[in-house]
Amino acid sequence: MLSATKLSGDAVVDLSKVVQVVESTMDGTSGALYAIFLNSLVHSLRQQPTAGEATPKVWAAALKQASESLGIYTPAQPGDRTLVDALHPFVETLSSSGDVKKAAEASRKGAEGTKGMQASLGRTVYIGGKGFEQVPDPGAWGLSEFFLGLAGLKSSEPGYEMV
Repeated sequence: MLSATKLSGDAVVDLSKVVQVVESTMDGTSGALYAIFLNSLVHSLRQQPTAGEATPKVWAAALKQASESLGIYTPAQPGDRTLVDALHPFVETLSSSGDVKKAAEASRKGAEGTKGMQASLGRTVYIGGKGFEQVPDPGAWGLSEFFLGLAGLKSSEPGYEMV
């Protein structure tokens, strides 16, 4: 498990450890998509001229490349009611602003926007039923929670207070 792993402080090395956990513990389509994305992210980070420092600009460039790589394996686009509805605004906002908090908030807005959205991909399409329209897509919501935590924001309180 990751909690028992000592992190090195090197983004590529530590992210590679996260990839190992994802590949060995996450099942289903989401697990595969996360593994593809994170492996692409590791590769993209290795390609960045970091000079030892993973700045928001470096992360943004690597995330953009990893998103493009993910697009080879899934047709999911914003508006399909998938985790991409949270991922895309995070990547785009981080790329344009360099601000992780703004990017995390954009991700949450994207996830919230999946409420009422008709799914064209993902589990909701083949499970069917009623009631899912009142809640955000679980994959998008979970990813936005991750991004909020990454930004040091706590979503359970109004205004996403600092944790």
